[in-house]
Amino acid sequence: MAHRTLARRAEHEDVIKGSRFVAVVAPLAAPEEAEALVAAVRSAHPEAGHVCWATLWGDGRRWSDDGEPGGTAGRPMLEVLEKRGLDRVVAVVARRFGGVKLGAGGLVRAYGGAVAKAVDAAGVASVPDRDSFRIAAPFADADALLRTLQSRPDVVVAAPDYEPDGVVLTGTVLREAAEELATLVADLTRGRGRWHATPIDA
Repeated sequence: MAHRTLARRAEHEDVIKGSRFVAVVAPLAAPEEAEALVAAVRSAHPEAGHVCWATLWGDGRRWSDDGEPGGTAGRPMLEVLEKRGLDRVVAVVARRFGGVKLGAGGLVRAYGGAVAKAVDAAGVASVPDRDSFRIAAPFADADALLRTLQSRPDVVVAAPDYEPDGVVLTGTVLREAAEELATLVADLTRGRGRWHATPIDA
């Protein structure tokens, strides 16, 4: 199981009838990173009259025309991302008005086109889906669990936390291996370990 996303952050600039369109696209590790990128682009281009954006995360779709005529900026940007089959991505376009109105069709083409070229520059990657996990187990099982988790290439485990009655281990695992890992934890702890996993895109 995997999803298609952008390989890297990328930027593209178009100048159309004097208006400057700066498009920035990036993959997301968490939904809230989209707002951070919008803020960063707005800060980097204080002269921009509009900072429009679109983001995809799982089934969620969000976009903003930021003062442009409705449907002429954020939605066309979103459609580019959707048509490319991308997930967990954000696109932001800062526009500085050049004195010549482009009309609704011109804006749609300008915003969508800038994002399409930025996506081309970023490239596309297939990223395996992962689940986050939490294991609570008695102290007696801590060493065996930690050694096992650290030896697996499909697992990323954080430093252990300790509670009065045992150890807590957290990390991520490839989704296709989550069920197997849950069984392994139960076997290693003779059923004493408590396993909980959550899809990262949930």
